[in-house]
Amino acid sequence: MFEDWKQAWRDAVANFQRELEDEPGDATTRAMRRDERTTAESLRRLDAELSAARRNAKAERAEEAICRRREGLAQNVGDAETARIAAEFAARHEERARVLERKVEVLEAERRLLVGDLDRMRAALTERGIDPRVSSGSPPPPDPGPDTRERELEDQRFRRMEREVRERAAEERLEELKRKHR
Repeated sequence: MFEDWKQAWRDAVANFQRELEDEPGDATTRAMRRDERTTAESLRRLDAELSAARRNAKAERAEEAICRRREGLAQNVGDAETARIAAEFAARHEERARVLERKVEVLEAERRLLVGDLDRMRAALTERGIDPRVSSGSPPPPDPGPDTRERELEDQRFRRMEREVRERAAEERLEELKRKHR
């Protein structure tokens, strides 16, 4: 999906540059507007993906901290098996968090490039006497509204349910191991 988006973005930028070199006219202006709208929409999608990656990275770090705390508690009571399992889960969460944090860095770099291209497109439209924000119908970058907040709450609930399932599975596994050792 991300590769498809990047290719569509590259195509839009290439089309925009080609049409800038053409003689001005209605077809060129329409194509420039269309490319600007496509790029603005790509920016909106990228912002949503960036927001999700940040939330997921933060959630993984929180899960890692919980597992580290459990590991410490298990070590304090001398439960080596629980400590090992908690350390294993903490390592998984840490690895996921690192990957997601790198993803955030890459998406931020990609966003900077996209914003630069969008600014150049809008400047070219302005040079032709066209107000890109009005004529293209593309609004300024979105402000997180109720839909975004609702999605964030849904994501939090889903992550909580996933965590509860993982915790139950770990507890069941722990009980099974304890029964075997008795």
